[in-house]
Amino acid sequence: MAIPLALITRLFQLLSERKFAEAERVLERINSRIMKSEQKDFNRGYLEALSGIVLTYRSTGESYEFFSNLNLNDVDALKRHYRDFLNQTRSRFHGDYDRGYFSALADYMRVVLRTVQSKAKTEPSQN
Repeated sequence: MAIPLALITRLFQLLSERKFAEAERVLERINSRIMKSEQKDFNRGYLEALSGIVLTYRSTGESYEFFSNLNLNDVDALKRHYRDFLNQTRSRFHGDYDRGYFSALADYMRVVLRTVQSKAKTEPSQN
C-alpha cells in the first residue's frame, strides 16, 4: 500500500479540527490511491477502519468506546495502543482484511503520538 503518511496525517488533522467536508475529500483521495493496489481484502479493511474513525469524529455521541476513553495526555498508553495495533497487523492469525483494519488503527495511533509529542515539545512546562 502506497499511502503517504502525510495524507493520513492530513485526514486526522482535519478530523480533529472538525472540517468534515475536507476530511471526506482526503478520504476519497486515499480510497482512489489504495484501490490501485492488488491487496483487495487488506485495502477493504484499511478503508473500513478509516471510515469508522471518520464516523466517530462526525458523531455527536460516543460511537466507539475506545476513542471516548483515549487519553491524549498519556503518552505511555498511546504507545501501548500503537504497539498493540502494530502487533495485530503482523499477526499470522488474522486475515488480510483484519491486518488492513489494524494497520489503519496503527497509522492513526502513530499520527496521534507524533501530534501529542510535538505539542509537548512546543508547550512551555507548567511549574
